[in-house]
Amino acid sequence: MKMIVGSFLIVVLCVFAFLSWSSYPWSLERKTIKGTIINVEPDQMVDVEETPSVIKVLTFNIGFLYGKGSEGSGYEHRDIDYYEKSLTKISNDFINWDADIVFLQEIDFDSSRSHFIDQATFIAKKAGYPFVAQAVSWEANYIPFPYFPIKNNFGKMKSGGAILSKYPLGLNEVTLLGKPSSQPWWYNLFYLHRYLQKVTVTIGDKTFNLVNLHLEAFDKKNRREQLDLLIKEMGKTKLDLIAGDFNMVPTGALKKSKFFNEDDYENDESYDLMRKSGLLEVIPEEIYLKDEQRFFTFPSWSPDRRLDYVWYHPSLKMMKAEVLSSASSDHLPLIATFQINGPRFNPYSQ
Repeated sequence: MKMIVGSFLIVVLCVFAFLSWSSYPWSLERKTIKGTIINVEPDQMVDVEETPSVIKVLTFNIGFLYGKGSEGSGYEHRDIDYYEKSLTKISNDFINWDADIVFLQEIDFDSSRSHFIDQATFIAKKAGYPFVAQAVSWEANYIPFPYFPIKNNFGKMKSGGAILSKYPLGLNEVTLLGKPSSQPWWYNLFYLHRYLQKVTVTIGDKTFNLVNLHLEAFDKKNRREQLDLLIKEMGKTKLDLIAGDFNMVPTGALKKSKFFNEDDYENDESYDLMRKSGLLEVIPEEIYLKDEQRFFTFPSWSPDRRLDYVWYHPSLKMMKAEVLSSASSDHLPLIATFQINGPRFNPYSQ
């Protein structure tokens, strides 16, 4: 009997030791941290106007460049050659898309699953972005997911969001948002933080406040709490651009449930909350509803909903927005062009 009890205690202690080690740094509650800003020397010269009249911004959840299956369903560990080719491909895409500011979600900085490549710095160097602001939102010694076989576990994790810019970045403040209370504490030890990344960018003589975000996907109550926090921040600071993966669909979307992955957006107030915030969306709902499929951003291989958005302050003039094609992620990128200064000259004045 003593041997059985002793063996049981040893097993319990081993499980506890594994949980303690693997889930370090044991982050559960909401907190605000200072993010890192990295100056990168690009492989090619960056030719930008000192005081441009227009800027282009792009938001893209890149799913750590795994593609279909990145969320765990059908996931299999891929070799380093796959990720290096994917990084080269997406870097060339960014060169062609020519955005001035890029908002990225689900990007790896030092993770076992992507062979410890700093994906943000790699892309910035290859695509010509001298400034990188990191937001580490998921960090642990070992993520035991997908559960079996063990060889496919994510392992060491350091991932989150990033803003790449052709113009100087200043403040980088990252709010790691609270995790869903509906999930058990031991699950939340390994679960990613959703986040709000607040960054300033200086373009000519103007400074803009940016927010890059990734909101909760599976718990509507938790997502509502995160949006409430964002809207409170708007009351304290003028936010010029908010972009990222909101994990919501427009209120008037024709389909809100019975998706392939069982996601459900019925009775979700997220879009209405943002619409009441005073910011504008680059693809207004009345335009979206005329041709929903044109603006779907997820999943990339067979889009059936819109999850990714760019919201902007009315002081900016939005000129154009479109969803781009890409096979690099399970999401599609969204790009928008804004006028921030008057044109330098009127070509019709002569």
